[in-house]
Amino acid sequence: MDLIEVSGSHYEIGFQIGQATAGQIAAVLSPKPLTPGFQKRVAVLAPLHERAFPHLLKEIQGMADGSGQEFEKLLAWNFFEQAGCTSILALGPGGFLAHNEDGNPVFRNHLSLVKMRIPRGQTIISLQYPGELGGNAVSVNSEGLVFSVNFIGPERLANVGYSANFLARELLGARNLGEVRGILAGCRPRADVYHWFVYSCSEGKALSIELLKDRESIQEFREGLHFHTNHCLNPDSGNEPQGEDESSVARLGRLPRFFRGEVTRDRAVRALSDHRGKWPICRHGGEGLLTLANVVVDLGSLEMRVAEGPTCRIREYFTASV
Repeated sequence: MDLIEVSGSHYEIGFQIGQATAGQIAAVLSPKPLTPGFQKRVAVLAPLHERAFPHLLKEIQGMADGSGQEFEKLLAWNFFEQAGCTSILALGPGGFLAHNEDGNPVFRNHLSLVKMRIPRGQTIISLQYPGELGGNAVSVNSEGLVFSVNFIGPERLANVGYSANFLARELLGARNLGEVRGILAGCRPRADVYHWFVYSCSEGKALSIELLKDRESIQEFREGLHFHTNHCLNPDSGNEPQGEDESSVARLGRLPRFFRGEVTRDRAVRALSDHRGKWPICRHGGEGLLTLANVVVDLGSLEMRVAEGPTCRIREYFTASV
């Protein structure tokens, strides 16, 4: 996997990413114009996001110009995205975050690793989908924050609300966990919802955040082994009405079996390579989802190891750090 390095204004960052990934964007974005229904949806959501995140719309404009795509189409692309992923967070000595990035097979071999220096001054490394704002997978920033994102599916969503893609990108500029909380609290209601593991190296703790329609369910961890798949787990969100997701429940239930003893990165990768049962952790197209990449972040050094493809097939990782 190549590393794309970009810097400058938000427009310039988007333009450079668009230029570097024009082929990947063209491969996944439909050449057809937006349907009238999508056009109406974008017309409703765009003003809300432009007021809150004018700089991110400039990033999308730059990406559109750099890749030769229509701005409205890329904007719509950033309002709608769902995936099912598996995350393992180990806190304490030798701590790590290990993550399977699962998504539509159309994205096979089309993800990018982007290293960006944003106007606020931070350097960010982010696994990025073509045409989308960064942050909606696994990311690390130079403030010592590590992020993983998983889709969750409660039944209560806002017809008009903030998109998690924009929230994920905005979080990448946070300096600490307090800013993470503040960004999310300032953007309600939500039109789609996700789970974040956010670890702060300087603070020595992590947050497990389940983003709901009009609130955040947050647990704080300083040690131990923690898992998340694609349904609400926190004590104050477990009763949230959710769509049935047998795969999410099955994957979550199987993960602890791999850690009966020492907790290591090798065991985590083995867990994320598992195919047993009806609902595999490592996905090869069943349920319409494919494990697109595996990422392992060392929570001490903040070094990120990433490789594309189903985790069971990966033999060589690309290494990057902020």
